[in-house]
Amino acid sequence: MAFKYYDVVSARSADELKRKLNEKIGEGWQPYGAMSVSSVSGTEDVYHQAIAAEGDVTTPVVVTPEEGGAVVSDPTREPEYYYVLVTAGQSNNMATGEGMPLPDSYDRPDPRIKQLARRSVVRPGGAACKYNDVIEADHCLHDVEDMSAKNHPNADLSRGQYGCVGHGLHIAKRLLPYIPVNAGILIVPCSRGGSAFTDRAEGTYNPETGATADSSRWGVGKPLYMDLIARTKAALEKNPKNVLLAVYWMQGEGDCMSSGYTGHPALFTAMVKQFRTDLAAYAGQCLGGDAARVPWVCGDTTFWWKQQYPTQYSLVYGAYRKNSEPNVHFVELMKDETGVNVPTNNPAEDPDVPEANYYGAASRTAGNWTNPTRAMHFSSWARRGILPDRIATAILTHAGRNGPFLAGGDITENYPEPAKPKSNVTTLYSGAESEGAYAAQGWTLSEGKAEVVQDESSASGRALKLSQDEAMNLKLTREVANAAELLKNGGKITCRFKIPGSANGKQIALAMYLQLKENDIPEGVEFANKAEGTHPFLVAFYLQTETDGKLSLMHNGAAQTRVAGYGTLNSEWHTLELVYPGGGQNTVTPYVDTVKAPTTQLSWFKYEGQENTLILTDASNTATYETWIDALTVEVNSPAA
Repeated sequence: MAFKYYDVVSARSADELKRKLNEKIGEGWQPYGAMSVSSVSGTEDVYHQAIAAEGDVTTPVVVTPEEGGAVVSDPTREPEYYYVLVTAGQSNNMATGEGMPLPDSYDRPDPRIKQLARRSVVRPGGAACKYNDVIEADHCLHDVEDMSAKNHPNADLSRGQYGCVGHGLHIAKRLLPYIPVNAGILIVPCSRGGSAFTDRAEGTYNPETGATADSSRWGVGKPLYMDLIARTKAALEKNPKNVLLAVYWMQGEGDCMSSGYTGHPALFTAMVKQFRTDLAAYAGQCLGGDAARVPWVCGDTTFWWKQQYPTQYSLVYGAYRKNSEPNVHFVELMKDETGVNVPTNNPAEDPDVPEANYYGAASRTAGNWTNPTRAMHFSSWARRGILPDRIATAILTHAGRNGPFLAGGDITENYPEPAKPKSNVTTLYSGAESEGAYAAQGWTLSEGKAEVVQDESSASGRALKLSQDEAMNLKLTREVANAAELLKNGGKITCRFKIPGSANGKQIALAMYLQLKENDIPEGVEFANKAEGTHPFLVAFYLQTETDGKLSLMHNGAAQTRVAGYGTLNSEWHTLELVYPGGGQNTVTPYVDTVKAPTTQLSWFKYEGQENTLILTDASNTATYETWIDALTVEVNSPAA
């Protein structure tokens, strides 16, 4: 017998349950399994009976469309479209609540709540599924790390009490009453326990199966990020009416344990920026018609982490509170309304209730707990209660208070026309254009070597590798006709680069120069240090390692000045943004991996460049590092009205 629908009937007495059950049988349902009783200290007993149906049933829900007239909708019918909720991060955003799952009552699935599959079966012993199939969501979502075999020793697997308990299903349940009855919620689970930005193994990514289970490193271009963005796109592509509602992010513990924890905020912000950039083509399916309007709701962690790593916690989680990227919000989860710590898997905080046939984290042992430090993870009860309450409230606050959402109905119809671009972006180089060929994008190589290479960690899968020739020279040039407009209107030059290999003392990597035509400089703008034989430079920066192996951004002017640092040289992708305020100001502010560096005055400089031409060079007669370029853009703000 193949059942199509499942539900549960609950009542305060056996007689009430019998009456309700008879009504359901008349609608086409039948009992499924044995009756159960929930009994929690201080409350009345609740009787539960699971039910199932082979075919369509007649349970009605009446809704009134905007044009008037009553429409009867069957709640067991498949939703016509979905609000997409992405969940990502590390173990506290997964099914790590150790109390016994309760799929017949508290953790009961809902036919309007789905998830993107990752495993080969919907649940252990259940129906087969394939990667990115739309399947039922339950208490143990299909995250990168599989928690479905972490069974409670007292679990009845025949009743679906497998694995551990997460809060994704419960967040979606809190949101259901606020969306149209013909819509559902599609969860995209992408979390991996123990993951971090500043260390851990990268793993690998396969488009057919996603990130491998050993992938534990977040960041732009990493397998976990590639999994996140690809699955988000897949969820939107399932139906052109699907709309990205929010990203719920819960991560930071792994970086609190890392010596490089100070790098977390910049790496997280860079990832959010890249996520939104990568969804540009899906703007019409983002709430509000713009990926930048989709909130990232960032959750707190348990009290144990703050006690163990107070300095690290303050920096990592404090950065969520004051993140510079718009629409990033923090949700406090550490304490309840009375100031008491939110329960964890500590045995005393999730005890057994044998008379109710409930067994909590207290019954787990070393063979089946999620971590020997039990207070690292929130409890099952927290994941059914305070966590989804606060998280769903934050999502409704930051995503739900807009015209289309409040109006209900077809959420893609009422979006205003996209705003006209507020800036003019010129792509100087992109691995995604012309298969990465630099000459086709307007560049001229006069010295050195420039080679397009494959790189899965870049945004396009390609990069431009720059290196010296045998004579230790490198020079690649491209005209930038609108360069002086940065002084008038403001804007920025952005370069995404990496330097593979190990540090070799004090050595230059790459220099960037952009000389202006003097007559193009706006009236009243004075560059510093004008002298005979010098020229005005809009860009005069180079990258160099110090004797301690750390990578620095240097400004070349009347003197060579260190502006900012990227930390110890590594093979990671980095960003350099040179931001010009406009309005006739003669300054530039570098941003190193999104972290603001000191503002620098533009100056004259003795270097034979080419007017209105960007030069990528080695700036040295000695050996320099090989540098890879992923993308290079100039963005000029539109003139003020």
